[in-house]
Amino acid sequence: MGSRSAASEFMPREINLMSGEVTRLCPTEKHMECLGAELATRVKPGTLMTLSGELGAGKSVLARAIIHALGYSGLVKSPTYTLIETYRIAAPEYAISAVSHLDLYRLAEPEELQYLGVDDIFSSDDLVIVEWPEKGAGLLPTPAVDVSIHYLPDGGRRVTTNFAEKRGGTESLTLN
Repeated sequence: MGSRSAASEFMPREINLMSGEVTRLCPTEKHMECLGAELATRVKPGTLMTLSGELGAGKSVLARAIIHALGYSGLVKSPTYTLIETYRIAAPEYAISAVSHLDLYRLAEPEELQYLGVDDIFSSDDLVIVEWPEKGAGLLPTPAVDVSIHYLPDGGRRVTTNFAEKRGGTESLTLN
């Protein structure tokens, strides 16, 4: 799982060293899955990752790829209706033993996050992946990794990843 696939070698990327921003073109779902596998090698316990984009842009595809790349072998479903899904990784290939995947699309108010017990989730050493972070504006911690997915006219996606400081530390994440 730690090796790069042939598909990731063909994803053009632009790197802005000043901002820590990396842009990838993902023409197919397979490319998105390869990007997810690559991102999985870069996150550390306690990382908050946000995924933004329109409906159907590929947020859940990317989250699923990350979760599988970290070593979870079961079914990964979108938490659109349950709001939170947690995946325990029995034999983690990386240091992450659990992933909490939140989908905030159905929240009417950011304050609803408090009823979901997110304080416990954000204080854990899990990887936390949040889709639709704008729905939790003002209550979510600053993400270490912020991913924006945009449709391209040819049906592919442009994926921009911003790497900030790791939550609780000063280490910056980089993408090769």
